[in-house]
Amino acid sequence: MKKFKFTIDGTSYSVNVKSVEGNKAEIEVNGKSYAVGLEQEVNTLKTPILVRKDVQSNPGENKITVKGAPVPASTRPSANSIKSPLPGSIIRVVTTVGATVKEGDLLLVMESMKMENNILSEKNGVVKNILVSAGQAVMQDDVLLELE
Repeated sequence: MKKFKFTIDGTSYSVNVKSVEGNKAEIEVNGKSYAVGLEQEVNTLKTPILVRKDVQSNPGENKITVKGAPVPASTRPSANSIKSPLPGSIIRVVTTVGATVKEGDLLLVMESMKMENNILSEKNGVVKNILVSAGQAVMQDDVLLELE
């Protein structure tokens, strides 16, 4: 912690203060350890120490229960669906149903955070279904269109 050098009556002392807690200190003088008491006021903390109890859970708590029926396959988004990367509104739909698209082709344009974002095809395919129209607001991960 702190090191000091003292000379008392011509004798040198090397003092290393290891720790100080309250009015007790652990020091080392010329290699020999001592526990000493300090004659000073103990500074008390002005901020309270927060003590929290352990959370006790009742039997049956913290278990996940699934309610409701599974989503039918006809309404589930397919692996070939193009989803909205962020919330916004559709400005323009560029493609049509039945159009053949390649990876990187422009499908539609959406506005989000006052910026126009091009939505591009992620793979080659044929446009099976367009689920949005110009002016429509969409949320993140909404399915915009599906490819075959």
